[in-house]
Amino acid sequence: MLIDLEPEQQQVIELAIQSGAFHSSKEVITTALTMLAEDIEDGAVSEARSHEPRFTLAEVEAELRSLGKLD
Repeated sequence: MLIDLEPEQQQVIELAIQSGAFHSSKEVITTALTMLAEDIEDGAVSEARSHEPRFTLAEVEAELRSLGKLD
């Protein structure tokens, strides 16, 4: 399966790898999908939330900066 990512999504993946928490884009996507599957299993994902992002790029960058993983 091929998936086209938006530039912001690609940047989140790159930031996750740069943080040192992940070694590859595959690892980032696998973790994200595992978390989503857990949310679905727990009933945390509803139609109302299915179209809203969990975090914005700015929030991800701020979190990584606060952890000292991004300059």
